[in-house]
Amino acid sequence: MSKREKSFCYDVVILGGGPAGAATALSLREHAPSLSIALVEQSNYSTIRIGETLPPTVQPLLEQLEVWPAFLKQEHTPAYGSCAAWGSDKLWSNEFIFHATGHGWHLDRRRFDAMLAREAVSRGIAVYADTKVISSKASDRKRWHLTARDSSGASISIDTSFVVDATGRRAVFASQQNIRKVFLDQLLGVCVFFNLNGRTPFTETYTLVEACEEGWWYSALVPEGKLAVCFMSDADIIKKYSLHSSAAWFELLLETQHIKARLQKAEPVTSPAVRAAYSQRLERMTGDGWLAVGDAATTFDPLSSQGIFKGLRSGIIASYAIGDYFKGSTSSLEKYEAIMASEFEAYLETRSAYYGQEQRFADSPFWQRRHNQITLAPKEMLCLTEAARKRVRLERLAMHLPLPDLKLLCQICDAPREAQEIVSEFRARRRSISDRRIILALQYLLSEGIVKAATV
Repeated sequence: MSKREKSFCYDVVILGGGPAGAATALSLREHAPSLSIALVEQSNYSTIRIGETLPPTVQPLLEQLEVWPAFLKQEHTPAYGSCAAWGSDKLWSNEFIFHATGHGWHLDRRRFDAMLAREAVSRGIAVYADTKVISSKASDRKRWHLTARDSSGASISIDTSFVVDATGRRAVFASQQNIRKVFLDQLLGVCVFFNLNGRTPFTETYTLVEACEEGWWYSALVPEGKLAVCFMSDADIIKKYSLHSSAAWFELLLETQHIKARLQKAEPVTSPAVRAAYSQRLERMTGDGWLAVGDAATTFDPLSSQGIFKGLRSGIIASYAIGDYFKGSTSSLEKYEAIMASEFEAYLETRSAYYGQEQRFADSPFWQRRHNQITLAPKEMLCLTEAARKRVRLERLAMHLPLPDLKLLCQICDAPREAQEIVSEFRARRRSISDRRIILALQYLLSEGIVKAATV
């Protein structure tokens, strides 16, 4: 070992110190106090993080983690609901006023995440900030060996019995284990920050959403009195119209009604920045001595405003699974996987219903994709193409279903069969997946040239 290398050993190492990772650590400390826990965070919590509106329903989770008083002391900006021009040009409101607290919060994510990390330290959890995990590998003793590097460049060697991937949508650890991601769309956000240049304080604390033909817009308060304004659309649409450029972005902004009006006393202070916002999930969210939480496991559409809530909740559920794992339970990780998968399926149904409320732009590719149009006739005869039989193209499939499920769907299509028969047989083997999702996956296989219409 070099003089600059440090070596440590823990029962559980959590990679990622955001809400999901911190919630896992805090809940695990309470649920399994005998375990030694480390939290490894790449940042030092000093840079601005895109915030989110926390709904009032987050209170029970923060109370369960015993950080509610610390959260209230931070005095985040109250959020009284959201307004949306969705389905029509008129704004409709979603009020928080009927909840016991009367409001939610516009988070300063930098302060919120740092508070959770401080709480973890105060409870005896080792927190490594400004530290990046470089590699991970399984050892012969059914343990994991992690190599990390801190801000000074010093190497850190960590051995652990269990790893939690809380690295966000990049899912760094899971990717190192060759776990694939399943994508449901190609949504990106192109964001610009604005300063409020009027002398009158900005009092509109509502998150504002406005649909348009190419996608949708939202604006929300962020720390330091700024407004974040994002245009949300698919990657190919953003590329087609060069919406990552200032000229095209602001030209499209001028076509809005409510977002434009909100920015009358504001001036841009950044250029457009592109951020991933697509819905995805890992093919497997657990494995031998590891699991994924938060956005590393599943990501939700920003429309849901559930990112942080979901992260906190999944961290708490994960802590129970990990605690039971160390008690010798052979099914705890399977149960966690089933809960996360079921939650994702329920989210997809809600997402489909919400996008279905916007019917003004029937000819728009963006909205057609989200309306999940069923074009496949039930009695359409389908079968595999020759290329698919040679398994030439299967490995690059990434949309709608995990690769093993897409392969099963292909297997069922080996001989010509009616679409409705294929769906029925697949559903008999994968009961948790809806008929609609199976049909959309079949349509995807058709568009990719994996399955074709059969002649009989």
